[in-house]
Amino acid sequence: MEKVRNLTNIFISFSLNQRLPRNSSLTLRIRGGRNNKNDWYYLQPYDPNLNGFIKTNLANYTPVLPILITGKDLLIKYLIIGERGIDANQIFAFDIYETLVQSIVEDNKNIEIIIETPNNNPAIFHQNATINILHQEKDHFTVICPSTVNIKENIDVLVRVEDKFYNLVKDFLGKIEVFELEDQKKPRSIGIYEFDKDNEGILKINNHKFETPGIKYLEIEHNASRFRSNPIMCRTDSTHKRLYWGYIHGHTNKSDGVRDPKDYYTNLLNAGLDFGTSTEHDHIWETKDEDFNEIRHIVDEFLQVGHFVTFFGYEWGYWYTPGYGDICIYHRDDSIPILRSDTNKYNSTKKLIKNLQSYKPKVLMIGHHTALRPGYRDWSHFDNTLEKLTEIYSTWGNQEYSYRAGNPLPPRYKFFGYGKYAKKRGPVLEKKGSFVQDALLRGHKLGFTAGGDDHFGIYPSGALDPDNGIYPSGIMAVWAEELTRESLWNSLTNRHCYGTTGPRAVIEFSIDDYFMGDIINLKDNLKLVNERIIKFKVISPVDLQKIELIRNNSVFKEKIINSEKIEISYQDNENFGEVALSHIDTNEKFVFYYIRIFLKNNNMAWSSPIWIISD
Repeated sequence: MEKVRNLTNIFISFSLNQRLPRNSSLTLRIRGGRNNKNDWYYLQPYDPNLNGFIKTNLANYTPVLPILITGKDLLIKYLIIGERGIDANQIFAFDIYETLVQSIVEDNKNIEIIIETPNNNPAIFHQNATINILHQEKDHFTVICPSTVNIKENIDVLVRVEDKFYNLVKDFLGKIEVFELEDQKKPRSIGIYEFDKDNEGILKINNHKFETPGIKYLEIEHNASRFRSNPIMCRTDSTHKRLYWGYIHGHTNKSDGVRDPKDYYTNLLNAGLDFGTSTEHDHIWETKDEDFNEIRHIVDEFLQVGHFVTFFGYEWGYWYTPGYGDICIYHRDDSIPILRSDTNKYNSTKKLIKNLQSYKPKVLMIGHHTALRPGYRDWSHFDNTLEKLTEIYSTWGNQEYSYRAGNPLPPRYKFFGYGKYAKKRGPVLEKKGSFVQDALLRGHKLGFTAGGDDHFGIYPSGALDPDNGIYPSGIMAVWAEELTRESLWNSLTNRHCYGTTGPRAVIEFSIDDYFMGDIINLKDNLKLVNERIIKFKVISPVDLQKIELIRNNSVFKEKIINSEKIEISYQDNENFGEVALSHIDTNEKFVFYYIRIFLKNNNMAWSSPIWIISD
């Protein structure tokens, strides 16, 4: 057993009951392959004075050539170059010194031994070494509350004990005191709570009530340190929609993730999320029909109406084909088949859209990393009746606009490395014409989500995603009537949602009586021809730095802020006809608005747009 992010020594020995002839190889792999993803570092055969030095006895049997591979993989391949090869039943030893353990807790993490002989495909040795990767000591608490509540309503509060890499700290023992906070008021203690023995690093506080309306927080105190929850809007009007948080793009070991699906969904629950979905790749060689059938059962098993909502989804991707993109597809019920990109009938975006037509409105397409050059999206193949949302942010960065225009989180590709290059950011790899703003400019009506493309089955993932890209996982919020599949689906199809890079900021955005995601027909609202009152409210758990009101992809208004909340309105009195854009495929004229938010620690958030159209 090893703790995350410690330097450790690993000693492996084994024997093979087969001969290894010349030009065979033995590979020791710490990272790489479909289900062996991590951020482990330091493996090298050259210098015993440097971290990750590996010592082996292979040269005792025959001359070998070590080949070090770093990048997406972390491995050393020992190529057998001696004429005699190595006889069967020899004892092989690999001793690794001062290697840096990954930052993610993982049970039975594989250190793989791969054997390759001439004229045979590589095969993983069935007696691979495994290690249990444990959390470090407690670093902080995360307090998660509902973002919207009514006065005198019972709510549940989740307290997570985490190490500095956001892993849950199991079997934590101790007491915490919980306080209720409101602006300009003295904190009020609501009780002392103790973690149960054999806990999973989680404490649940049930049936708390707020007696008065306002912006509330809960704060816990432990050993003179205090940790505050996300902001809570406590209201008197129970007719308002509620705000729910979800994570709908991640992978399990049914495709190229690490955890099994049940662990994946358990981790979403343990993160205090309201809804979630896994999205395995559609390829038949990755996720078979029986795997998807099993996932459907698990999705239904984890559904808890009013507490945690699940949907079935998958990721369609004819990878690296120019313009097709990667698209997550979500099903409203079980009546819709899976359209696999490795089937000729569905192997292009155009074909996919054509064959999904008969299933609307029970299917949703959400494009992923649309502007990342490998796997970018050509927006000319598009159907707004199927595709109403786009993933504006994930571990691949912000797909909204170009870094040349000021995007601080531009699309980048993954990069791993050794030594001084470890964790170095990969290059900006963006595709002109494939940003979210390019789609909006064409007239596409797309609301915004944010997600992950996580392969560890965890949320949150800390300051960096240890697998794809270099950014942390995002999170999405939905304004809905209630926490049910029907209500969430209705809100998603009407774009009443938004995304952030992680902070649970409460965002309200409206024009007159219309809300984010709405499409306003000018003929029914003639006063909007010359006057549009744009309002927004943001309440954030971290400081707001700047808010930009975007009109037709340009900054219409900008507000510099140094606080955690703002409520403001602007008036746009420019004539609709003078500022309207033309839809690329129809006679429609349109104007759209949304807000782009910059928060502390390089975080961002985006409301979905509101459109005003004239047919």
